[in-house]
Amino acid sequence: MIAPNVNYDILFGKLVAEIEKSSQKSEYVHKKLLLHACCAPCSTYCLTQVLPHFEVTLYYANDNITDRDEWQKRLDQLVKLVGIVNEGKFDVQPVAPLRLVVRDFAPERFFATAKGLEQAPEGGARCDKCFRLRLGDTAEYAEQHGFDYFGTTLTVSPYKNSKLLNAVGEELATGNALWLPADFKKRDGYNKSVQLSEKYGLYRQHYCGCAFSKQNIRLAQN
Repeated sequence: MIAPNVNYDILFGKLVAEIEKSSQKSEYVHKKLLLHACCAPCSTYCLTQVLPHFEVTLYYANDNITDRDEWQKRLDQLVKLVGIVNEGKFDVQPVAPLRLVVRDFAPERFFATAKGLEQAPEGGARCDKCFRLRLGDTAEYAEQHGFDYFGTTLTVSPYKNSKLLNAVGEELATGNALWLPADFKKRDGYNKSVQLSEKYGLYRQHYCGCAFSKQNIRLAQN
């Protein structure tokens, strides 16, 4: 259920402050975060916020990207970004090497999820189901591999409902892996992600990835 009055950016700040306080202890071990990554451009700003505080693994699980070439292009850019971070060329330094885990290309899972909702408006019921598919995969992987937290880069986008994403994430956090509350578009996060993408020469796509959102953009341009 969506909590309309919750400020997830404030919750993120409080969590980071607690982590910073705990990290002063000599025996402290950094918490492991599995961060669902929709693409490299959106990941840039999000990484500036989490790399100093968590041992981060990016999780590329995006069955909504149904075009194989587009899926591969976005993956290649994530690999490039991981290299930039681990070579010490990124804006912030990680507490541990940044890792990347890739879920296999499986667009049929998205089409099965979106069946009957092909004509739903962008941001509607189809997107809700897509969020649940991808964040469900993330939650499952985090639980199976001993992560302390799981989250997503999707909240940096001004086109994505951050309250819905956080509500879905909280709902899926049924095991030991906790949901990372965040609204990365706050504090000018989206514009900063654009600037960082330009700085590092990252490819920026013009649609979220699914064939239906791409079709909506084409219709709007005509």
